[in-house]
Amino acid sequence: MYLYDYKVAGIGELAWYENVYKEIWFDHEYSRYGIEVKKDDVVVDCGANVGFFTLYALNKGAKHVYSIECDDRNIESLQYNLENTNSTIIKEYVGFGGESIDIENIFKRINKPFIDFIKIDIEWAEYDLLLNTPDDIMKRIDKWVIEFHDIYGNYETIFKIMEKFSLNDFNINYEQVHKDSNLALFYAKRK
Repeated sequence: MYLYDYKVAGIGELAWYENVYKEIWFDHEYSRYGIEVKKDDVVVDCGANVGFFTLYALNKGAKHVYSIECDDRNIESLQYNLENTNSTIIKEYVGFGGESIDIENIFKRINKPFIDFIKIDIEWAEYDLLLNTPDDIMKRIDKWVIEFHDIYGNYETIFKIMEKFSLNDFNINYEQVHKDSNLALFYAKRK
């Protein structure tokens, strides 16, 4: 597994990568509340980083994973880590507005009518992205796992997003997996 250019990454960064790997592969943070990647799922990994979740999804039997990442340093690692796998790397910034790609445009880019599982970890851009995703687009995704950043400063927005998912017939769960952090994971599954 090629984490990152070791000349660039410091010891602290390597520890961070090891921790993220553990969270995905051993703690199964993206497989809770009956929401998990199943055999033959079409998966979108927004904020793919170096590919830990993409490889996890493929290991769980995903038919194909679309890995979306904007950082050039991570793209190099993604290409190495995902070589000869059923995945496609898309170099884009996921968000809403400006030069970013939103969920509606992700559907156009991957040319699929439906997504079985979407993972979103896009460093604070999740709020505008989700608030501005049309209801008919939301309903074309079966399972969602979203990492919310700065939860204490965004609790009102998080409640709005929870309400939006509930009104669109999703079962939802919210968990601050790491109690000492300002992060939480949001799980949604169509009823």
